Amino acid sequence: MVTGMKTKWLCLLTVVGCLRLFAQSPALAPDSVLKWDADSKEYAAKLGEESAPFAFCVTNVSSAEVSIDALRASCGCTAAQLPTIPYKLASGSNVIINVKMDLRGKSGRITKTVFVESSAGPKPLLVHANIPSVTKLETK
Repeated sequence: MVTGMKTKWLCLLTVVGCLRLFAQSPALAPDSVLKWDADSKEYAAKLGEESAPFAFCVTNVSSAEVSIDALRASCGCTAAQLPTIPYKLASGSNVIINVKMDLRGKSGRITKTVFVESSAGPKPLLVHANIPSVTKLETK
């Protein structure tokens, strides 16, 4: 019985190892196709602000049209927008991707990711918000 369990574990580890060896993550969109104004943006929130706005500008520097097919945020408190999805980005043109992070109920430094999926490949964009915490003052 022990030998059988060892064999099963060995087989499982071999399969997992092979999958990790042959699995490839998709290549990121090269700068020779899409040029971004930044990979990450910062926002210093003021006390009581409910949302943090961010804007990323992307330019198609290739000779072919690029299609931005999806924008996916790492959680429900962050949303990204384009004029339309899919968005066709002609050669030499640019577009602004607006991102909004909901700050309600949060404090401290918060980081979220927006994944841009395009015909040029995926691109992760980071947004960071520094949110002041509410401190209660005691009155005497």
